[in-house]
Amino acid sequence: MPAADSYEWRTAPCPECADPAARLVPGDSDRADILLCARCPAHGRLPYRDPADIRARLPLGVVLAMRGGALRIGAPAAPHSLNAYTRSVVTLATEHGLLPVWRPSARRHYVTLAAPGPEGAWGWMEVGARSGKILRATVHPHGRSAPGVRAAGPRAVRQLVASLSVPGSAAGCGAVAPGAAEASR
Repeated sequence: MPAADSYEWRTAPCPECADPAARLVPGDSDRADILLCARCPAHGRLPYRDPADIRARLPLGVVLAMRGGALRIGAPAAPHSLNAYTRSVVTLATEHGLLPVWRPSARRHYVTLAAPGPEGAWGWMEVGARSGKILRATVHPHGRSAPGVRAAGPRAVRQLVASLSVPGSAAGCGAVAPGAAEASR
């Protein structure tokens, strides 16, 4: 496992409610592996979670750790060679509920983008290692079993990522705006 400073840490989402404000904290049980979601009782969900269930819903390469009294997700840090436009698209994907997981390489960097839950959006982007520029992307807006939408080039990929709805919005988690698939082809 790489050093802890090579990870970017963020609060772990609840696998049931996917509420960005949710925090998974240790439960008041004698079992250390039981966590309590601070928001789920308001959503009418069962409050207790098992870290194994949370880990099963996260992309490969992500680690879990308790930090500051809450469960945190550690995703491999982005490569240093990215240009500002590529960083802004990854930030936009993060704002839309997708967790970026980087796999750097000598020729091309790959980033897997995944939302929590089986029906959450999932996809990947390919980035040039030397230029730091986005080359292409594929996103499955309604989970891995749903059809994917492809985009080539930085602008088309940004439009594709921007068309994903923010979790908890009226449009629904991971929905693509009408016409976005045609615009990105």
